Amino acid sequence: MTDWQIERFRSDHVRSEFSCGVASLDNFIRLLASQYEQRRLGKTYVAVSPGSRTVDGYYTIVAGSTPFESLPTDLGRKLPRHPVPVALIGRLVVAKENQGWLLGEKLLLDSLWRASVLSDDLGIHAALVEAIDDKAASFYRRYGFVSLEDQPHRLILPISKIAARTSV
Repeated sequence: MTDWQIERFRSDHVRSEFSCGVASLDNFIRLLASQYEQRRLGKTYVAVSPGSRTVDGYYTIVAGSTPFESLPTDLGRKLPRHPVPVALIGRLVVAKENQGWLLGEKLLLDSLWRASVLSDDLGIHAALVEAIDDKAASFYRRYGFVSLEDQPHRLILPISKIAARTSV
């Protein structure tokens, strides 16, 4: 197991051979991440082994919102009935050769920590993820995320629950 470092994406990160098995996710880090950074469309964080520039995994975080009506009833209590501000954690991906080594967990915990820190200076009520499939949705549920109404692959976790966790 590697003691990965998570750092902001830079153009000198080696990503041309990155492969997680999903073409759109491979192509994002290989071809689009630099453009997203330049245009401020998202901030990407990469996991690398100490002393390496090769991307072993990554995620992107952006500001967003979700309709109040999509919240599970218990999460919507005491909230105004307008779009809820969220930190959208997208494209949380681990290269094939690093799957099964808890790198996905490390990336998720890092993204939740960043969302929590951002919420101190910016209105963010929750972290939101869009799982690519049922397996990914199950992964997020293990960390307390719950599905939005009628959208089982869109999951949410309030910042209050993130901040209460001592491991984040």
